[in-house]
Amino acid sequence: MGHEDGYKMTAFTFFGDPARFEIAVRWIKDHEPRDKRPLRGGWSMGEMRLTVGNHILTRHQSSAETRDTVTWYLFPVFEWLAENWVSLFHEQRFAWRENSAAPAATATFLALRRWIDAEDSAGQAAYAEVQAWWSRHALRAADASALYPDLAFRRLGDDVEVSWTARQPTHAPDGFRFALTPGAATIAISDVAGPIWEALAWAASTPRDLDADDRKSVAHLKRTITELASLSTADLEKGYLPTKLFQKIETAREGLDVPDTSIRVPSVPAIAQLDDAVFMFGGVSPDIGVADTRELMGLLASKAGGNEAGDLAALVDSSIGAPLSAPFEEGYDLAEQLLEELELPGNDSAVDIHSLLSRLGVAIIEKRLRTSTIRGVAVAGVGYSPAILVNEASQYNATEAGQRFTLAHELFHILYDRAQARRITHTSGPWAPPGIEKRANAFAAMLLMPRDLVRRSLPLDDLNRKTLFEAADSMRVGASALVEHLYNTSVIDEFKRDELRSLLAPIA
Repeated sequence: MGHEDGYKMTAFTFFGDPARFEIAVRWIKDHEPRDKRPLRGGWSMGEMRLTVGNHILTRHQSSAETRDTVTWYLFPVFEWLAENWVSLFHEQRFAWRENSAAPAATATFLALRRWIDAEDSAGQAAYAEVQAWWSRHALRAADASALYPDLAFRRLGDDVEVSWTARQPTHAPDGFRFALTPGAATIAISDVAGPIWEALAWAASTPRDLDADDRKSVAHLKRTITELASLSTADLEKGYLPTKLFQKIETAREGLDVPDTSIRVPSVPAIAQLDDAVFMFGGVSPDIGVADTRELMGLLASKAGGNEAGDLAALVDSSIGAPLSAPFEEGYDLAEQLLEELELPGNDSAVDIHSLLSRLGVAIIEKRLRTSTIRGVAVAGVGYSPAILVNEASQYNATEAGQRFTLAHELFHILYDRAQARRITHTSGPWAPPGIEKRANAFAAMLLMPRDLVRRSLPLDDLNRKTLFEAADSMRVGASALVEHLYNTSVIDEFKRDELRSLLAPIA
């Protein structure tokens, strides 16, 4: 392969499946003399095409020409992929509290914009944390001089969320524009990590006629790849959880003799299916105490070795995946499908969530944890007796209506938040993915307040404080929750919602 520019033009090499995720790359001739090129990776002029779901993310208009590939020095991209490998495929948590259900590319951009002009130390610290997270997950962080789409990779459950915006490169030349509309896809870990791992090996296979600095760079990439290949399962799991939290889990695991069940991608340093305990603790506060860590680990241990009842297994649908459309609409639709299948609520004045869970063989455990940030925990699937833990320390569970909502919310996770028919160990709280939580909230609202039941219970032509509370008591839901549900289902408009909110204020 000897050539004055390090590479002669090669044919494209393809890694992956364009119907899921594909990276296609090739080296091309560089007409610039070596001393005019970047010092780092200046030997690596090439073309790259990225495809997700048969949608070419690198397609762009350059003057009057449409091209599917971006052309630039590719070595910095491969360095970035290797250096951030564990984060790209195992880090799910944002570095900030994210309340939107937006995918990573959008959420990160909005967070950066929120704090970029911060003058106080807290705001500046928040911006630094967001910037650091962006640098680990956003393709544009690989090389500020390159023209790449605004693309981000993030683990989401046992998938990779690949997301992108329509934001154009800041310093794009006149006539250059990516042909993108904002989007996201969730893809199995192996379908993304596998092709990128193969592409890394390809990039490390270099020609012999590099200068000394180039050879050092390539040797460093090879060492990084070798180090990645030797990472233990625990090393990879640490990318999913904060270090101190992971250490608490390991201590509790050893004390309760709970095995680590993570499943790795064959021949690739990535976890295809996270251990049940690690997965569950992804939704808790990083500051959870030792006692609660042991309590939740004990819950898993106590339910291990059991099975699901046939009635529950028949309702499970593991094909739903992460919410990519409006989470509320998905939650409503799934609740209405379930209500129809179970013929609920019939002529009853309320949906009896306790009887439903009993019928499905789901145990209800009421426990007061030391933290109030956990609302509920769901455990179910092959190898477990299904159960829902209701945390009595959570303000959401201070009333019967709140507890009923938590049970309906956790039932959603048991039925639909499973990947490839896997077990589900989900903790609901502010650290859980917001899109998944909002969808489960919508499901719970519709399950407990079906449209027909609302019409029977509430005189819509006579909405006042008295009728609202009477209807809420009849359906065994909160009055405020009922008002929000009426608005979210378009029964009332924003003006009427605000009026009803004011009516619910305590009477002096």
